Amino acid sequence: MRFVFKFQALLNWKKNLEELSQMRLAEKLKQLRAEEEEIQRLITHRSAYGQELKEKSVQGLKVGEYLSYQDYFEKSYEDLLCREERKMMTFREIEAEREKLLAFTKQRKILEKLKENRLKKFSYQLEREDRLRNDERVISRHYSSPKVNLF
Repeated sequence: MRFVFKFQALLNWKKNLEELSQMRLAEKLKQLRAEEEEIQRLITHRSAYGQELKEKSVQGLKVGEYLSYQDYFEKSYEDLLCREERKMMTFREIEAEREKLLAFTKQRKILEKLKENRLKKFSYQLEREDRLRNDERVISRHYSSPKVNLF
């Protein structure tokens, strides 16, 4: 007789959901890092252009050139705000995925604990049945063995 856990398919499904959630979370974290790197790149680029504008302002700057710098700063600021918004949205998605992962993990652990408890119960019953069979054999041998009368 072998142990069969009737919820094994459910346990396997929960494990798969947990693994899928872990992969989605890893992908979102990668996306968040990419957004943060892009934001940092934009900030550095804006800073370099700001420094360049400052240097050119000291030397004298044409109006058209100044307007080009201003146009760049406005567009790059809008891009920066957009990137920050995407970063915050990704962060919210990460938090939602973490909550899902936590729920899947809890469900899997509950099923694994149930399986473990049922396996213990099954093992205990097998041992008990085995002991009973052995006891019956010993008793039957004892009573069925011929009695030798020494007197």
